[in-house]
Amino acid sequence: MLQWEKQLYSEAGASNVTNDIEAALLAEVLVIRWPDGEIMRMPAGSTAADAAWRMGMDGKIIFLNNQAAPPYVQLQDGDIVEVRM
Repeated sequence: MLQWEKQLYSEAGASNVTNDIEAALLAEVLVIRWPDGEIMRMPAGSTAADAAWRMGMDGKIIFLNNQAAPPYVQLQDGDIVEVRM
């Protein structure tokens, strides 16, 4: 949120609204990481197959946190995703 928006909300006494908006926005986004260290944001509810597709890879084997996983598994914040051909 921009500084002037925070100031506007605080002057209006709506600091709880600001915190609620920030919490809602953070709940809708996952941050995942590839083994090479690249970080990607994905919408909440994304699957391992969604991450592979977004990277342009149509892999047959997907690893989440160094363990083989089916492509329909939902990602969690902080997961490490690796796609093998």
